[in-house]
Amino acid sequence: MKIAVTGASGFIGRNLVAELSRRGHSLRLLSHRKRPLTEAGRSIEVVEANVHDSDSLSQAFKNIDVVYHLVGIIAETKQLTFDKTVVAGTYNVVSACKERGVKRLIYLSAAGTSSESGSRYFQSKWKAEEAVKGSGLNYTVFRPSVVFGQGDGFVSMLVKMIKSFPLVPIPGSGRYEMQPVYVGDLTKVMADAPDSNRAINRIFEIGGPEVLEYRQIIVILKRVLNKKRGSIYLPLGLMKLNASLLEKFMKPAPITRDQLIMLEAGNKADNSPLMDTFDITLTSFENGLRKYMG
Repeated sequence: MKIAVTGASGFIGRNLVAELSRRGHSLRLLSHRKRPLTEAGRSIEVVEANVHDSDSLSQAFKNIDVVYHLVGIIAETKQLTFDKTVVAGTYNVVSACKERGVKRLIYLSAAGTSSESGSRYFQSKWKAEEAVKGSGLNYTVFRPSVVFGQGDGFVSMLVKMIKSFPLVPIPGSGRYEMQPVYVGDLTKVMADAPDSNRAINRIFEIGGPEVLEYRQIIVILKRVLNKKRGSIYLPLGLMKLNASLLEKFMKPAPITRDQLIMLEAGNKADNSPLMDTFDITLTSFENGLRKYMG
């Protein structure tokens, strides 16, 4: 199968490319800055293209059967905004897919996506989903909860804090619920999707097999890392104020108000439709950590 991947150099993209490559697909990876990491000796082509450039997408999708659209940003910069990159970028991908007769579009969204969300990130994901759903293309949308694995953003940040500080900061009450999903589980079902007629024109949430509070995630990480650390609970209002100040001087800021809004809202997933459609055994948070942390 001839497959194109946007966002192939990102954390999830690298893992998806490895999974698709193992299955013997012919891959075309879109890159606008650097060559994505790939396995040597595989049928992989890297082309210069950008979701902000419709012409480059049209060229990249020539003779392609399936497009995986993974490009996204979790925080805005001066050049890249949610509306420009997440929303308009997805409309450009949809347009190029239609122009080139792509048979299937698979979009990576996020659990919590909603037009009613207080998070601008989640709102932009919802708008992007609407572009995909209204495209007339055969599509599949995946909405993962927090994705973890070697080289991720969220868990790697927590690991660094636990290793570096005698007290681990916990926002607010720390009772915000999440369902961390192991990246290998996510990429498996994503790679399965093109061969599943039951997955056509559907949206699947995916989380791990357990719901964990933020503070429970910290406890598990301490245990896996074998680090004895205390915790310090920081008022969420104070963190939002600090984030507001950081956003005035840094783009992207190390933490944003939008990210704190998402944290406060929690991030759970209904796995039932996914489990009914795909052959997958979901990996627990601790077992997933031990797979790559030893």
